[in-house]
Amino acid sequence: MQRIMLLAAFGMLMTTAPGLAQDRDRGPVRRNGEIIIPTERTLEREAVTSPKNEFSTDDATATRQMEQQNRRIDREVEKGICTDC
Repeated sequence: MQRIMLLAAFGMLMTTAPGLAQDRDRGPVRRNGEIIIPTERTLEREAVTSPKNEFSTDDATATRQMEQQNRRIDREVEKGICTDC
């Protein structure tokens, strides 16, 4: 029984060790001052996974939210430009 447990533990160690040895950061190594252009796949993944603004993903809702934001910005600009209005 002890032999089977030892073999099972050794087998698990052998299967997990190569995965742990791999570099977690799959991006290319950057030298000092070097600019790296992301691939199309990276750009698509970032566009799908993380929204860059606070607007809804639904087009109708997002349009309404943008219009509300535009009106709010217009009011703030009018207050700053026209103090007698």
